[in-house]
Amino acid sequence: MTKQEIRIQTRIIHELSYFMMTYGYTSFSITVENNQEETHFLLKMDHIKDELLNRMKEKLNRQREIEVETYGFELVGDHDSRSEFEILSLLIDYMEVERTEDAVNLLLVRKSMYRK
Repeated sequence: MTKQEIRIQTRIIHELSYFMMTYGYTSFSITVENNQEETHFLLKMDHIKDELLNRMKEKLNRQREIEVETYGFELVGDHDSRSEFEILSLLIDYMEVERTEDAVNLLLVRKSMYRK
């Protein structure tokens, strides 16, 4: 994996953690799995409010922007200058949701571009 891909993946983890903690979620886990074709970020939690989940689906299922990765995060800004999910939506390809009786799993998928 290239340094650029590592940098992007750690930014995704940071954004997910920041979002969860900002909304008061104190019990969640993030698992990262890499393979040759894509990277999976699995966010697990006990519950999530429907309104928040719907907003995430709307914002995160947008088209990924390669320019942000190419020209750097300096163009994107930080949390205070961008709306929630905006940075994250620029770096992932899609999101899937799985709800069970006792958990909510959000799978964020990023297709590989920067592999060695």
